[in-house]
Amino acid sequence: MAQVTVRVNGREYDLTCGDGEEPHLRELSQYVDAKITALRGAGANLSDAQLLLMAGIVIADELSEATEPARKAKDESQSASETMVNILETSTGRLEVIASRLESL
Repeated sequence: MAQVTVRVNGREYDLTCGDGEEPHLRELSQYVDAKITALRGAGANLSDAQLLLMAGIVIADELSEATEPARKAKDESQSASETMVNILETSTGRLEVIASRLESL
């Protein structure tokens, strides 16, 4: 396990991560720090804990917006699959009726 020191909101934090993940962890920490800086720049008069929470909420909102198209596509795909299953079931039923009629001839 690797150790990395990051700076967020003017404070240093010693974190543990997988070997080789240090640059990514630093990048993520800088992203969180930039969100906090933006909140402060917007005039937010919050405690450190509130700033961290708000930064987390802002990032969670960004993630939610970024994954929304994938969620919608999955829902649409599932709906299309269900429609196809219904069509196939209906077609199978009709074919069984036709086969039965042909057998009785």
